[in-house]
Amino acid sequence: MAEDKKEKKSNPLFELINAIFSSREYVYNITPETANQSLFMVLRRLAIKYPVEANVFNDSKVNAIDVIRFWSDYLYCGYPPKWIYTSVTSKKTKSKDEITKEDIKLYKSHFNITDKQYEDAMRFYPKELIDEVKELRDYFKKLKGGSNEE
Repeated sequence: MAEDKKEKKSNPLFELINAIFSSREYVYNITPETANQSLFMVLRRLAIKYPVEANVFNDSKVNAIDVIRFWSDYLYCGYPPKWIYTSVTSKKTKSKDEITKEDIKLYKSHFNITDKQYEDAMRFYPKELIDEVKELRDYFKKLKGGSNEE
């Protein structure tokens, strides 16, 4: 039965990225081929936190081994930080409590406020404003005889 289970393969790219933060020995022993193959993705991952620095090295004429060694010397801290595992893309699921454009339009017309006033309120008091918009939406649903539950 143990043979049926597939062994989890480690990803060489993430091994290298982890090593940048935690193993200088691994980084200093990578082959030029590995460095050249991995450089673009390493820079892309590091650009999450260091966009300006990563852009400086985003050139086809750089020596990939030296760039990866630089990042290792610059970022070595003994362990990979959590932001390395952050997904660059996010899947946004629509929740039933999410406010819609119609809810915002109703809120602005009910309180007679401008787009600018709404944007300022959203900027400085987002949680309170969203709660207030939801309360107003629910209030008007109750007035119309609708139910909050779907």
